[in-house]
Amino acid sequence: MIEFGGDVERIRDYLVGRLSDDERSAFEDRLARDPSLMRELEQTLQLREGLMELRDKGQLVTHVPRIRSWQSWFPTLAAAAIAGIALYLLVDRGATPAPVLLASVESARAAAAPAVTAHFTFMSMRGSSDPVLARPSQGLIEFRAAPVNRAPGAAYRGTLLRLDDHGASKAVGDLSGLALGADGYVHLFADAARLSGGRYVLRIDEPAAENPATAEAFGFSLKEPAASP
Repeated sequence: MIEFGGDVERIRDYLVGRLSDDERSAFEDRLARDPSLMRELEQTLQLREGLMELRDKGQLVTHVPRIRSWQSWFPTLAAAAIAGIALYLLVDRGATPAPVLLASVESARAAAAPAVTAHFTFMSMRGSSDPVLARPSQGLIEFRAAPVNRAPGAAYRGTLLRLDDHGASKAVGDLSGLALGADGYVHLFADAARLSGGRYVLRIDEPAAENPATAEAFGFSLKEPAASP
């Protein structure tokens, strides 16, 4: 006989997708830590999967012997379902998200990234203010930045920082080993869908350089695209 505990309603809501994102995340964290809750979920899946299969085959009432035969498959069904959930929890929570910054169009294509839809060029100019740039709704943004020291063969690092309302910065992307292009700029590509409106700083420096004056920082703001009518 299957006995349901106090979490049966939460399990039911989880299986039918009625939990919010925060509630689902909290429930999955409990599943990963609580073996008794996992067993209760297994019992629920046993009943649900078995009854649905019997109903689909028209065997729920009329063929009692075959019902008993099908019940022998309940543990296998439940084990497969639990294994799938466990694998989802491990893969979904352990997977590394795709990087925000990419070094080249070729690497973008290898990552199945969308095409370039915007080009932003940065060059240090005395007295210039931070530009306000329109963020495309999708695709890649190409950043072209002029470093302080344009030395052929030098390796550069590009870091994209987001600023909060108090001016504190947080890195959202970082690339090293960048080469100077034939046009005299360092090129980086960012996934527009991974960025939101706000203030940013694109920092270009030479990691091997001892002089901190070789670092260049370009401030700008991203404006959200206009809503479709």
